[in-house]
Amino acid sequence: MDHMIHHSQSLDEAAPIDSRVLRRLLTYLLPHRWQAFWAIVLMALASLTTLAGPYIIKVAIDTAIAPGDIPRLNLLVALFLAAHALNWAASFGQQYLMAVVGHNAIYSLRAQLFAHLQRLPFRYFDKQPTGRIMSRVTNDTEALTELITGGITYIVGDTLLLVGIVAIMLREHWQLALLTFTTLPLLVFAATYFRNRVLHAYRQVREKIANVNANLQESISGVRVTQSYTREEQNAERFDHVNMENYAANMQAISLFSLFLPFVEVIGAVGTAIVIWYGGGQVVQNLVPIGTLYLFLDYVARFYAPIRDLSQVYNSLQSSLAAAEKIFTVLDTEQEIDIGAKVIDNPKGHLSFQDVRFSYEAQQEVLNGISFEVAAGETLAVVGPTGAGKTTLINLLCRFYLPTSGQILLDGYEISSLSLNSLRGMIGLVLQDTFLFNGSIRENILFGNPDAGDDDMIRAAEAVHAHQFIVALPEGYDTKVQERGSVLSSGQRQLVAFARALLKDPAILILDEATASVDTLTEAQIQDALKTLLAGRTAIIIAHRLSTVEFADKIIVLEEGKITQQGTHSELASVPGPYSDLLEKTR
Repeated sequence: MDHMIHHSQSLDEAAPIDSRVLRRLLTYLLPHRWQAFWAIVLMALASLTTLAGPYIIKVAIDTAIAPGDIPRLNLLVALFLAAHALNWAASFGQQYLMAVVGHNAIYSLRAQLFAHLQRLPFRYFDKQPTGRIMSRVTNDTEALTELITGGITYIVGDTLLLVGIVAIMLREHWQLALLTFTTLPLLVFAATYFRNRVLHAYRQVREKIANVNANLQESISGVRVTQSYTREEQNAERFDHVNMENYAANMQAISLFSLFLPFVEVIGAVGTAIVIWYGGGQVVQNLVPIGTLYLFLDYVARFYAPIRDLSQVYNSLQSSLAAAEKIFTVLDTEQEIDIGAKVIDNPKGHLSFQDVRFSYEAQQEVLNGISFEVAAGETLAVVGPTGAGKTTLINLLCRFYLPTSGQILLDGYEISSLSLNSLRGMIGLVLQDTFLFNGSIRENILFGNPDAGDDDMIRAAEAVHAHQFIVALPEGYDTKVQERGSVLSSGQRQLVAFARALLKDPAILILDEATASVDTLTEAQIQDALKTLLAGRTAIIIAHRLSTVEFADKIIVLEEGKITQQGTHSELASVPGPYSDLLEKTR
């Protein structure tokens, strides 16, 4: 049972088993209730045949070996072997069925959890480290798998075994049975004493492994920065610190187990000594058959093992339910609210921001009274220093966040009145930090429009000058780009992202610092493509390089969340102000 110590996170404070969490967890077993039912039937059969073995030996000693009845002995030996064969078959069947039930239930839970995460609002991900979220989907669900496939088996099987042992012992010799049970108060005391301590240790283990996961994910994501600043040793020290905390928490849990298990063994030894002392005396006086003494010695040895296992399962149950509670906390987090229902069938792309204000949580306003219009088919450029609120503007348009006040209109409709699928289906978004999924270039481009054919995909790639470098690759469009497109240069990744956005054929195209990480030649290729591709399509371009926005129909300058200038490139460049200052700095 020690293996149930492992696997991820949990609560900070110990608490008794929450029956609501347990009931909710059991609902995932309902679709597999018949398999679970037959598994329990087989558990009962396995427990019955486990009890039958020692009892058959007891009968053989008293009724066949002692009187020298060989035919009866042969029959009992055959019965003993049959009981063990049946026990093997029942044990195999119940373990297999519970494994099927457990993995199917966790498959459903994990799929539900992943689907739910896909629809949570951005604010949730702002607050949660990626490594911690990953622990919810992987480690915590794995802990529940262990509970269902192993823990339930122990709970049901050991309980049946205990009931059977007590019943048979009381039937065979109730005085000896009651004398044997005098050790139970010690066992109850030990289980109670260690329970809360082990539970707290479990929770510490789960919390510390969460920190390890978060640190590991952060370190892997930032490995380029780490190496460029030669901070490998410092990062290793940080990881060693959280890793050592995890090690210490595990050692604490193991130490408690190491104390508890021998304590149970000592109590078991006391029970065995009582049986030998009292039962042996009864045998010597010919008051009890020797077979009964053997039966009690065997059952006493078996009696303490289920109690020990059930104590450990209880602790494991606490830990697993803590994992379930963490998972259900995620599932109970309110999904992104789709308050709109309106669908625009033929969007034109006319945008209007009217006195829009926004702040993250209780922070200072990031956008303060933003008002502007973009006519259908126009290109708007948004420029300004870092932190001015440019990306926040885009987040509000895509409804990743809702404005604190003010209105954003699309073709005359408040965007909150539009369904999310309708709104985001009209928008093509290309960010500076290009994200490509682990798969082929073909799959990444078709992500923008899974129903598109190869001809459409190639035309989109040609339009942004991506086709030439793609076909030069050994496997062309079937080239695997690996996680985040690591086999491609930053410029190539950006071109693939452009092709993906263009294949979507959105009414509104948003480029958020999309040319910031490409070289001059690639930027020139993109500029050439954009002049044609943006014709007749509403576009919003956010850029530090002012050379990329000179052709825009309108430019707005953002500073500290406010529009300080707006006009065309020639208008803004000809007058003193923030735009001309930025223009001067980029020359």
